[in-house]
Amino acid sequence: MVGRIYRWYARVGDDPRLAVAQAANLYRQVPLLYGLLLINSLAVAMTHHASAPALLTVTVPALLFLFTAVRLVRWARVARLGTVPGPIAARRHLRVITALAAPVATAYLVWALLLMGYGGPAQQAHAAVYLSTTVIGCVFCLMVLPQAAVLVAVMVVPAFVLSCFAHYEIMFAVIATNVALVVAVLMRVLLNGFALFRDQVAARATLEQQHAELAWLNADNGRLALTDSLTALPNRRRFQQDLHRLATAPDSPRFVVGLLDLDRFKPVNDTYGHQVGDRLLIALARRMQSLANPATTIYRLGGDEFGLLITGDQDEAIAAAAWLCQSIAAPVSLGVLRLCVGGSLGVACSDSPAGDADALFDRADYALYQAKRVSGGTCVFTPEMARAIGDDRAIEAALRGAVLDDELGVVAQPIVSTATRAVAAIELLARWHSPQLGEIAPEALIAAAERCSLVHAVTLTLLRRGLTALRGLPPSLALSFNLSACDLHSPAALAAIEREIAAAGVAPERIWVEVTEAAVARDRAAAARALGQLRARGMKVVLDDFGADSASLNLLRELPLDTVKLDGRLIGDMPAGSGAALAEAVVALCRSLALDCVGEAVETSAQLDTLLRIGCARAQGTLFSPPIALDAVPALLRDGARERAAA
Repeated sequence: MVGRIYRWYARVGDDPRLAVAQAANLYRQVPLLYGLLLINSLAVAMTHHASAPALLTVTVPALLFLFTAVRLVRWARVARLGTVPGPIAARRHLRVITALAAPVATAYLVWALLLMGYGGPAQQAHAAVYLSTTVIGCVFCLMVLPQAAVLVAVMVVPAFVLSCFAHYEIMFAVIATNVALVVAVLMRVLLNGFALFRDQVAARATLEQQHAELAWLNADNGRLALTDSLTALPNRRRFQQDLHRLATAPDSPRFVVGLLDLDRFKPVNDTYGHQVGDRLLIALARRMQSLANPATTIYRLGGDEFGLLITGDQDEAIAAAAWLCQSIAAPVSLGVLRLCVGGSLGVACSDSPAGDADALFDRADYALYQAKRVSGGTCVFTPEMARAIGDDRAIEAALRGAVLDDELGVVAQPIVSTATRAVAAIELLARWHSPQLGEIAPEALIAAAERCSLVHAVTLTLLRRGLTALRGLPPSLALSFNLSACDLHSPAALAAIEREIAAAGVAPERIWVEVTEAAVARDRAAAARALGQLRARGMKVVLDDFGADSASLNLLRELPLDTVKLDGRLIGDMPAGSGAALAEAVVALCRSLALDCVGEAVETSAQLDTLLRIGCARAQGTLFSPPIALDAVPALLRDGARERAAA
């Protein structure tokens, strides 16, 4: 029993949360305790002033009152400040209050019992009432610190009861008995109340912990919602938020928006699987982060697309973005695999005439499209692009709402033998007259169709019309049509083309598939596989516009080709310019590789003579015929046959 009591008192203030709550409550209660003690004691001293010695009514009370007043002022100042103590301070205050409870209670008890020996019955009764009411009040004030409250009750009540019974007065005996019963019940209520108080503190601590955990979870969820789960880079949502903040903040620094697309990433996924593709994305993300300067933030927008926001000087920001794009081209080692991809980057500057974040994003996206059109690298949005982007958006909007079967026109231009001028094939060319915009240039049509993912529909519509016309033409005549880069790298589009040819009942050997250098440059290996698939079905593969830009002779070796078309700029430089020598070299190379050659954009007899001299077997251009309607092709063939017969 003694051990339990000792441990009970020894644990005062040990629970940090409970100690803080007890101290905060006592800061409000203890001043009331000392105020009650001071007022009640002063009243007793005054009623006994005439009957008791000055030692008991003046000297002793003065000492007690001085101590009480000092404690009252101190606790009142603490209560007025309203500060919440820390666990250490709270523990110290609780232990001081508990330690002072017994001596203070004993001092006032002894003084009051001594006063009960003086005066008449009324004065003695006053002293008895003083002790009983004061002890009850003090116990109430200390209810959140039961150890101190019990000390006060144990020190005062037994001595008071014995003193009352020692008077041998029935009135004092009854008062003592009533006070003892009241204090006993009060102590039970106090302990129950403290248990409830302790449970409330624990419940509040649990609630605060749960709230903190919930706040942490909310913050973590918010972080996860703005973070790409694969690369741990900020994601598209974070990119849009940061872009909007930079674009709209009045004191925002100048900045650059970059959109970076990986080239040749899809073949990695197709060849090695998505797991290797994911590892490649992680490796490239880490590489870019390691190379980025503090002003650069890198985001993963989805798939193989990344975003860049770079603050600071415009030229330096563009250079930093271009450097990150170039860094992607370095090989990545993943175990035994050594993978190489490239990057295309579109950049828009915040000081370009963009009205908001969305406009800046659109400009960077447009620049990215231009970069991809020229086989990768970096493209910076320019004022010239700003003027063109409006026209492009209008074309895209009109194309999305177009009924292609009704609006898309198809014309054909013959490909002839340079020796006999006999038509060997007709090339299909798209023409679009929009009800809203009028005549749209073929280049603008195809570019818009690629941007809004309608190029497959345009290709199939064009092919379907050509196949219908081809069924009524001589079996020796071939049909040539162009595949865009999007078509070439889409297995679904290639499968649809094969189905259209099979459904038309046209022999695949009569179909020529034309691709440009730019279309195959995005991913030569994937392009070679796709063209090989078509060639295996019997179709002929034609490399169009060879020599248009930085022509690579490796294309002639890497791609499964049947024919090479010489770009019109080489032909236009004939017969006196260097184009003739270049064309002659290409024709000789093609002859050694068993490839046919077609000269494009032939406009003069001198150009035709040069092609004949260098051994180019076929030609195409306005010298023979401009593009004509499909239903005019039979007449063209008949006229050509008559001319050859007459010759």
